[in-house]
Amino acid sequence: MNLSHYGEHGIQAYNLHLNGDQAIPVPITESDPAYKASQEERFVLPRNASQWAAASELLDAYGIVVLCAAPGTGRRTAAVRLLRTATNPSPALFDLEPEWSKPSVRPLPKEAAAGYVLDLSDLPEQPDHRLGADLVGYGEDLRKKNSFLVILATPADWYGHWAEAALPFTIRLESPDARNLVTAELRTHHRGDRVAWLAEKEFGDIWKANPPARAAWRLADRLVRASGREQIQAILDEFGDWHTEIESLLSKDRLRGSDAQLLSTRVLVWAGAMLNGGQRRSVIKAADNLLARLGFDRDPTDVLADATTSSRLKSARITCHGDRAFHDEKMEGLPAAILRHLWDEFPTQRDLLRTWAIDVAADRSIPEGDARLVTAALLKLAVHCHDRAVLDGLASDLRGSRRALAVDALTEAAWNAEFGRYVRDRLRQWMDAKAPSDNKVELVIEICSGTWGINQPTLALTRLGKAAGHKDFGHAAVVNAFRQLTLRRPVEVRKAVDQWLSDVESGPADEVVRRQTLRAFFALVSSDEGTDLVLSDVATPEARARLVRAWQKLLSTDAAVKAADRQLTRWQERFQDDPERREPVLDLLADIFTPPSLRNGLDGLMVTEESAIDPFWREVLERAAYRYQASEEVSTP
Repeated sequence: MNLSHYGEHGIQAYNLHLNGDQAIPVPITESDPAYKASQEERFVLPRNASQWAAASELLDAYGIVVLCAAPGTGRRTAAVRLLRTATNPSPALFDLEPEWSKPSVRPLPKEAAAGYVLDLSDLPEQPDHRLGADLVGYGEDLRKKNSFLVILATPADWYGHWAEAALPFTIRLESPDARNLVTAELRTHHRGDRVAWLAEKEFGDIWKANPPARAAWRLADRLVRASGREQIQAILDEFGDWHTEIESLLSKDRLRGSDAQLLSTRVLVWAGAMLNGGQRRSVIKAADNLLARLGFDRDPTDVLADATTSSRLKSARITCHGDRAFHDEKMEGLPAAILRHLWDEFPTQRDLLRTWAIDVAADRSIPEGDARLVTAALLKLAVHCHDRAVLDGLASDLRGSRRALAVDALTEAAWNAEFGRYVRDRLRQWMDAKAPSDNKVELVIEICSGTWGINQPTLALTRLGKAAGHKDFGHAAVVNAFRQLTLRRPVEVRKAVDQWLSDVESGPADEVVRRQTLRAFFALVSSDEGTDLVLSDVATPEARARLVRAWQKLLSTDAAVKAADRQLTRWQERFQDDPERREPVLDLLADIFTPPSLRNGLDGLMVTEESAIDPFWREVLERAAYRYQASEEVSTP
């Protein structure tokens, strides 16, 4: 495969459209955890070995295989392993990042000697009824080019009439044997001496349960990092999510007294977990907030007659260091485990709990540092439980100065191997809405211009371009976002904006895409860095023509005229005394103002406050008039 078509990190930029379906190939590199785990000496076969053997044969026969299994079973590692062993030498490997309204084979790539992984889990709606049949034909096309596709799906999604045609190459995948996987990981990390630990009786229940691959990897990691054998019990307690300790914390037998007292202590346990390490007054405030939501409002008399803060914290087994409150620090991961236990044991109350937690983070009387503890805890919880509503709530309800917390949480979530696809898709869906809230638009702009956008510019630019369509021309946040990406990812920005301008000129009239493209282009040229980027291509006839037509559209758009005039004034101030660039900029501006219908706009630029004629714009006018006259003479028979 010709990797010159790909930018840094291998993300395609040459077909980056604002509208229409596409699937962006993102290379799977040697640093990818799934790639590492798929190595010959490290890979552990799934428990259903016969199905695994069949998967390899089906991939060779059909060019496609569907691995149907729940997330966390090691299915992506299995997919990478299948593709790496499909041919010799191995094909170039890519994850496919789909940007579509619904799954379709139309935007899927067909490069030669390539191996693709496409995750179709958690489908928001049923695909088109022809998807399965279309996949058969797509697989045939791939085989002709010695390429392959592995689809990841869940049993809950991969069923129905549309999937029937794909059944011949669908495999129900199981996790590897947990003990074998832990053994392989220990040896990979040069801890073979610890394999003997796995035979001890404390591990017996774990091997009987045979947990999925994700859990086995987590156990192996803790065993690799252990200082010695004496940590085994603590590791196993943590691996079991501290279930025994949590049940003890919440036990009615331990917390003797009225139901109200029991509830008060439990609420404090949960609040302490959500704000572990936060100020104790924040913990108490959060606990009282939840009690109020549950109908236990307390007036000052109730508060003063109740147990003291110190005794309430002691009852919840929360200790304080100075003004900071902590659950037992010897139990690594206990606060997160308490919240997972809360979500798992009281699933019918999740809506109430989400609202409570997000409101705590949004409360301006809670110090920002404590609010960050809340959003960090919620992010971990959302990823573990696949609770999408948590992230949607953060995006909707954290506003003003607290929006930064949502930006940080969603930026981190966008990187998550499994949950990130949902987050990235949500950013796009919000901007595809007809009238998204201004808070969400600002949120997406900040995320796209931050660390995620800089590291995945192709994905970020599509969302940023859509967000630009919801803002006025020259909006400061959009201008800054394009400036930040231009500074760090100029190649991708240039390719994206060139593609958008080309699409508008060549495709059917779409007012939404035209608005997005024009406002994104204007945001780009509203910074010095963006201006330099577009001017660097001005000598290329095709790029120059696109630049001229874009400016002419701006000057013909009522909503853009004032902002365009301000920007042109900035160009004048910047380039009129520049001996190297004055001439090419004058030449470009003359091209832009060649149509007589646009020259009225020069009046406001050309006449100074002293009612004098500015020589820079007078020269633009003279050159533009000369070019128009020359073109008329050429066209006159």
